[in-house]
Amino acid sequence: MSKPGGAAALAAVVAAVWLVYIVPLPHYDIEVFLRAGGAVGHGRDPYPPPGSAEISSGFAYVYPYLVAFGFVPLSWLGRYGALAFIALSVAALIAAAHLAGAREARTYALVVMASCTITGLQMGTLNAVLFLGLAALWRCRDRPVSAGMIAAAVIYAKLFLAPVWLWLVLTRRATASAVAAVAVTVLFALAELISPVGTRAYLGMLTVLSRTEAPMGLSLTGLLVNSGLGFTMASWIARVAALGLLIACWLRMRHTADERTLYAGTLAAALVASPIIWSHYLLLLVAPLLVIAPAPDASGSRPPLVVFAVASWFVVTPHRSGPAGFAVGGVLLTLLAAPVLSTAGPGLARRATAMVMAMTRTASAGTVSASPGPARQAVLASTFSPVIRTVATGTLAVACGAALQLLAAAHGGSGRVIGAYCALLGMVAVACLPPGPAHGADSSVTTAADRRTSRRRGRTVVTGAFAAADRHRRDGDGTGQDST
Repeated sequence: MSKPGGAAALAAVVAAVWLVYIVPLPHYDIEVFLRAGGAVGHGRDPYPPPGSAEISSGFAYVYPYLVAFGFVPLSWLGRYGALAFIALSVAALIAAAHLAGAREARTYALVVMASCTITGLQMGTLNAVLFLGLAALWRCRDRPVSAGMIAAAVIYAKLFLAPVWLWLVLTRRATASAVAAVAVTVLFALAELISPVGTRAYLGMLTVLSRTEAPMGLSLTGLLVNSGLGFTMASWIARVAALGLLIACWLRMRHTADERTLYAGTLAAALVASPIIWSHYLLLLVAPLLVIAPAPDASGSRPPLVVFAVASWFVVTPHRSGPAGFAVGGVLLTLLAAPVLSTAGPGLARRATAMVMAMTRTASAGTVSASPGPARQAVLASTFSPVIRTVATGTLAVACGAALQLLAAAHGGSGRVIGAYCALLGMVAVACLPPGPAHGADSSVTTAADRRTSRRRGRTVVTGAFAAADRHRRDGDGTGQDST
């Protein structure tokens, strides 16, 4: 898309999403935030009574106390406050994609058209703002104070994103991790002083909410609960799985010397460990997707993002998507994905032709015989190993999904298993994606080892400069003594 044409196309996509999916529906989450903002603005308690059934009603404010103050100005707008926040959320989506390395209107449109994005806009959730925070954290990762403050704000707003702090620690950003830890502590201490609900009571409220909502969402904990496990056992299994995923990504980062792997793994692990995952939470995976694939391919698109946007509609569709909603979504996604599909087919054909020609050349050279030689083994391995790995992985994934479906059917929770399982596969897939070449704003992707090497080189240069100055001074002194 050219820049003027791309901007117009993006505006058309946003307008279609606004008119078809957002305007016709009530916006439950932002209404909760606005009521909380009005309450704290007038000195009232925004929380439901601890231990009451209202906590799990879906219409109660259950976020950290200080978050409510951000909605005080919007609460002054009355019934226009919800639409103003959703409009700001759309702007946050575009800004976040830009900070994560996107420069193409098609990429912005794909982010907007993902089902999880539309659902979050329909509800008026915080996820667009959190997406912006995670993208800003990546962009400011080598500015210790800024990175620490951004990480603290993200973690305080959504506690399940606490593993973001581990990313700072494991990439040896000591100053940023210290700033984040101190800032989070200050935020909770301030809330403890002024909040009508203490930290212990608030955490108890979240525990009750987790037990109630986990089986209804897309979390691994809910998946296991629906398959017959108790909540405590399921939550611990989810935490162990998240820890294993984080360790695997850390080891991979040490091997590849690319911190983008750990960034993606950290966010995926946070989602795997969280007992509550709604479909709109999956928007947060777009940040590592854009960071891992920072440059468009020959089609002008980013295939991982195209797959994510299309697959999100198969996991959960936007709320109350009637025939018009499905038609608009199908047409827009087809138009946005068409360049990738048009290049993928010829690319696969060229690859298959190259494999056949390589095997033909090998056979004509006489290296292919009744007893496989090294050349034939190499050709066969390069030809069929990726296919075999793909088939084996797909078969294992389908078998595990079928087993979970059978277990859930035996316990009466089969209706929510497939979506949660597909969401889990998506989280793991994002963590396992191989990073593409750095590009644009991320052309300086570094690891902690790279930064230590740079600092050592800097110290060596400075030390060498001082040593040269000392030698020059001594030589000058010596020359003067000899001349006399």
